Amino acid sequence: MLTLTRQWVLGAALVAVLLIAVAGAIWAFVPPSPHEVRTPGATTLTTQLLYSDPQVNFLQAVRPSQSLNDVRCAIWRVGKSPNSACPDPEMLAAMFFPNLTQRPGTLYIVWPGCAYDFRADGFNVEYQPGRQAVVIHCYAARSWVWSQRQTIGAEPRTLAALLLVPTASIPAGPVTVIEDYRVEHFGGDQSTESQVAIATIS
Repeated sequence: MLTLTRQWVLGAALVAVLLIAVAGAIWAFVPPSPHEVRTPGATTLTTQLLYSDPQVNFLQAVRPSQSLNDVRCAIWRVGKSPNSACPDPEMLAAMFFPNLTQRPGTLYIVWPGCAYDFRADGFNVEYQPGRQAVVIHCYAARSWVWSQRQTIGAEPRTLAALLLVPTASIPAGPVTVIEDYRVEHFGGDQSTESQVAIATIS
């Protein structure tokens, strides 16, 4: 009887070790399902990301504005004197985002999208009233053991794109625009934030 009991205990222990090993392998090598970032107390913002047609390549930051013409002017000034007189609005509209017209209650943020080498699964935008911040979350689901594929020479150039952010739920005053790169793992997330710009909501 004692021998059978010991065999049962050893068998149960072996099964437990195998289950722990399988769980550890899943924890280390299997990514969770990607999902949008939801912050308690934050307001989800339904945005649009529109790329310029024709395409415009640049790296210089452009201040967000509720004026589409001001943003077009700032893009035109990239590489020029900041005091350069911009062309008239009709000409600017023909040069940058010609199919886009001024919308009420909209903040225009020049943003090229999530960094190419981050390999984001998607992005979503929130307004966080506690920080008076519009936060752009670039999120990716990964296992703890993960290796990024090398794509030498394949990274595209930075293109001018507009992120259209509704301002109905954002109070008047200054608002900080923050970019958050969020990596989702089983057991916890990793977040890296950086300030993109400061805008003023009227």
